Amino acid sequence: MMRARLKPFRARGTVDAPVSKSAAHRLLILAALCPEKCRVYLSRGTDPEKSDPSRCLSAGEDRNKIDGVSDDIRATLSCLSALGCDWTVENGVCTLPPIAKRAGTPVLDCGESGSTLRFLLPVALGLGGAEMTGRGRLPLRPMDDLLDALEKEGAVFSARRLPFKAEGRFGGGEFLLPGNVSSQYLTGLLLASPLAEKDTLIRLKSPLESAAYVDMTLDALELFGIRFVRGADFFLVPGSQRLKAPEGGVRVEGDWSGAAFPLCLGALGGDVTVRGLKADSRQGDRAILRILSDMGAVTETDGDRARAARGGLHGTNVDVSGIPDMVPALAAVMMHARGESRLFNAARLRLKESDRLKTVCTMVNALGGDAAIRDDSLIIRGRETVPGGRADGAADHRIVMAAAVAASACAGESSVSDPGALNKSYPAFPDDIRRLGGIFDVVDLG
Repeated sequence: MMRARLKPFRARGTVDAPVSKSAAHRLLILAALCPEKCRVYLSRGTDPEKSDPSRCLSAGEDRNKIDGVSDDIRATLSCLSALGCDWTVENGVCTLPPIAKRAGTPVLDCGESGSTLRFLLPVALGLGGAEMTGRGRLPLRPMDDLLDALEKEGAVFSARRLPFKAEGRFGGGEFLLPGNVSSQYLTGLLLASPLAEKDTLIRLKSPLESAAYVDMTLDALELFGIRFVRGADFFLVPGSQRLKAPEGGVRVEGDWSGAAFPLCLGALGGDVTVRGLKADSRQGDRAILRILSDMGAVTETDGDRARAARGGLHGTNVDVSGIPDMVPALAAVMMHARGESRLFNAARLRLKESDRLKTVCTMVNALGGDAAIRDDSLIIRGRETVPGGRADGAADHRIVMAAAVAASACAGESSVSDPGALNKSYPAFPDDIRRLGGIFDVVDLG
């Protein structure tokens, strides 16, 4: 088994934020639906011309050859190709022409990307239907509320879990969704709404969680010229609208979810700056800087840069219902902070790439920390000295990154399995660890 060997170090330096998966999914899909060509800048960092360039690639080539692009974004690009968008990528710029109808039923391989599946299912119906498939835990992740809503407007599904065939046509209508299950369902319907001749009305039957992700979707729709009305418990997109490609293309912002891990490295041991971030981003995970500050770290923002440096860290309580992806990174810091911390309202973590309540808890304890699960909360008791150990990455990118962050402040050498999982969201993470002065050597440790 391949494992990453990790050693204690104090992280110092500057790295570029990875591109935001959340933003990229939305922008690529809307760009492909435009009636004219649209460019999406996928480059990592503030200047796409200075990022690591890929050679020119087309939709028909191996999507795994797109340098620096995460597996989840590759999955969305692959699905857009299957739907009839013959995109090209050159020097980090993706050019997407209008979708051209292909013969037969398209097969959309969503890989392990829940966003790809949930965003593109309504879109695929708007284009005439598709076969949907995926791998890993994706076939096990819930879809019932979205399928039920689509079925009431005429969609037909051959099964309730992947793989399945989706038939019928998305033409707008009225949809009822719970707000506390997945904002991705809501986003999928919103992204498909410009394809509908009728109005698309989405009503919520419970309060909306992860509202920041819905805000990102609405911002993307507005960027492409789509009008909408947002109420306290509903969203209305008038029918028969026309998407318009923004002049000059659109740039994908940096990812606060990914940036959280190098920022946590700075808070634990040194001084780290991440550039290429929007201080006023809609991404809910930008809360990481506030939480680290609340715990005693030194933090600041300056233009597109965020900084976190070592401070006297102490435990805190965090409601993670709106920022579930922050739990692994926060746990890695909290296990080294004075006192007890509690990450609560975390039930949705059980439905991620792994059962993250369980795998985060296991990772903390495997490295010598003290963590326990209590209902939908993770309780972490900080220790002055954490020895280090062998962590299970659980084939989950965020668990692997969290283990690397936690190991930086351990007393001895550590390791984590499944380093290849990093390709899902942050393929440059090992290189960034090295840039900051650390060790991330992938070896066969058995």
